Amino acid sequence: MGIKIVTDSTAYIPETLLESLDIKVLSLSVVFGEEIFKETEIPYETFYQKLVDSEKLPTSSQPIILEVQETFERILESGHDLIGVFLSSEMSGTYQTAHMIATELSEKYPERKIKIIDSRSNCMQMGLAVLKGAEKLDESFERVIETINHVIEHSRFVFIPETLEFLKKGGRIGSAKALLSSVLQIKPILTVSEGKTSVMSKVRTRKKAIQALIDIFRKDQSENTITGGYVHHIHCLEDANKLSDKLGESFDVTAIGPVIGTHVGPGAIGIAYCWE
Repeated sequence: MGIKIVTDSTAYIPETLLESLDIKVLSLSVVFGEEIFKETEIPYETFYQKLVDSEKLPTSSQPIILEVQETFERILESGHDLIGVFLSSEMSGTYQTAHMIATELSEKYPERKIKIIDSRSNCMQMGLAVLKGAEKLDESFERVIETINHVIEHSRFVFIPETLEFLKKGGRIGSAKALLSSVLQIKPILTVSEGKTSVMSKVRTRKKAIQALIDIFRKDQSENTITGGYVHHIHCLEDANKLSDKLGESFDVTAIGPVIGTHVGPGAIGIAYCWE
């Protein structure tokens, strides 16, 4: 009958687009001690206040297996083909779980086409792949997959944390190094490469770091035709709006949620965009 796309909550696609394009979302969760919250259900403000107040970082967990199975099966039962696009397999077991369930269901629904894709990223770098694929749903199954894979290969996500405190809490940077970086106001420019978060460069001060984001974008813009993008932020909407204005591309602004935001913390800002 048609094609349905499923993704997970770490894409952080604006709700209006999810509804208008009928994109299904499977939510990951965050775990604070005995408390478990789906990131699609806890208000971001509530979560980030808990994060700041907590000495230990929460852990995250992939979507509930039964919910993945039920979501997939409802789509297949209704006669639709299924394409799933999920958080990098280097960051979560979500892709592997979705792939396992899809393999099982393909035996039950041999007449249906099913494809599960590892986005090798997260946030709106993954979200853009989903959205661009959704724009092709009136075309062939293969064309949708081709479009999604093209965006995965022709996109970038660059971002900066306000503080290294949350990287320190997560054991990704030592206390001494975090303290020294704080004193020197060192801001790492981070990206997602080969499915993992990596450091592109380091600069002094937030102002210079934001300018570095713009410079990276301008270089890509000079070499390619930009076809879409978003400014991401965590609790710094004003800075995000200013960055969007400076880019001059009418990039919408959207917040990063708990699962990804845990490791960079409030004040983080970035850009995700794609090109032809």
